[in-house]
Amino acid sequence: MSTQIYFTQDGEVSNLQEKTVAIIGYGNQARAQALNLRDSGIKVILGLEKEKYKQRAQKDDFPIFNIPKAVEHSDFILLLVSDEDMVRIVSETINPSLKENQTIVFASGYTVAFNLVTLPEKNDVLLLSPRVPGIAIRESFIQNKGFFSFIGIHQDFSGNAKQNLLALTKAIGGLTDTRPAIEVTFKHQAVLSLFASQTFSYALTQVLLRSILRLIEDGYPPEAIFVELILSGEGRFTVDKIIDVGMIKQMNYHSQTSQYGQMSRGVKFRGVAKKVEEIQRVILHEIENGQFVKEWETFESKLKLQIMRYFEGNTKFAALEQQVRDNLNFKKLSIEKEPDFPPDDKINQYPQLKKEIDNIRAFYDGL
Repeated sequence: MSTQIYFTQDGEVSNLQEKTVAIIGYGNQARAQALNLRDSGIKVILGLEKEKYKQRAQKDDFPIFNIPKAVEHSDFILLLVSDEDMVRIVSETINPSLKENQTIVFASGYTVAFNLVTLPEKNDVLLLSPRVPGIAIRESFIQNKGFFSFIGIHQDFSGNAKQNLLALTKAIGGLTDTRPAIEVTFKHQAVLSLFASQTFSYALTQVLLRSILRLIEDGYPPEAIFVELILSGEGRFTVDKIIDVGMIKQMNYHSQTSQYGQMSRGVKFRGVAKKVEEIQRVILHEIENGQFVKEWETFESKLKLQIMRYFEGNTKFAALEQQVRDNLNFKKLSIEKEPDFPPDDKINQYPQLKKEIDNIRAFYDGL
């Protein structure tokens, strides 16, 4: 079966005329979609429960309701809250307020794909998942550049799910001739997202980290190392060129010395690449069969994350990186600090986690 790809001409925003879209949540993703929808001529209201978002929403001049009221007054409900809040919000406030023929739209397939939520049968259930952060959604819309989106249909009770989904995608700016929408299942989207974070993003971070530590051990100046490997932006340039012309042709932007070095020495990593492939296969299987989701949905895993974040934030490498950034006069950003170590009474409830702590500590002590 060929992949279904949709471009500008496939969506008609006019299909949403005289319809009301309720955005549930008002974080960066929700705010960007709300502003884009309104600028596309769509009536938008907000359903909020967290006070911290209300002031921002009022400043943007959106009508604000509690979630049940927002659902009651809307035709389309875009659920733009975290996966952690999604199950509770759907079961406690969305489902009891739904009427027949209203459309529920998820930005992530996670909770639906892995059966964490129960949904009424007499409603369309859609997936509209922009593949860029909220700030890029807004900037791309303003600049008329567009962005890639994954879209999907879980339930088509009305018979109009596809045309409505394409209209919504176009209205937020995700349906252009250079950045089309790609149709996937809810599970495809969820698995792809989890796979990317578990087998690529952090693995890349580890490669960078080990490269830095290797050079520091051999006596190279930390500031020079960080500039060469990260801060110069050369890596970003390479990724941009991969996007522009592809992984193979981007090599033409490097010197012949660089090309020869990359290609001739790259073969030395074949054994490592094979091992990585084996690890990826295991991780993909754990995602697909629901093992990872089952593990993550426990409170024990939330504690384990807190422990890992604590150790990671207190490594020698973390202190070194901060010192380098200070020495190079990088602006300090007011981002959330690393979490504290959880209290013993919580850890003691989970004997297996207690056994793992020494292994976790040993891993981060080496950094």
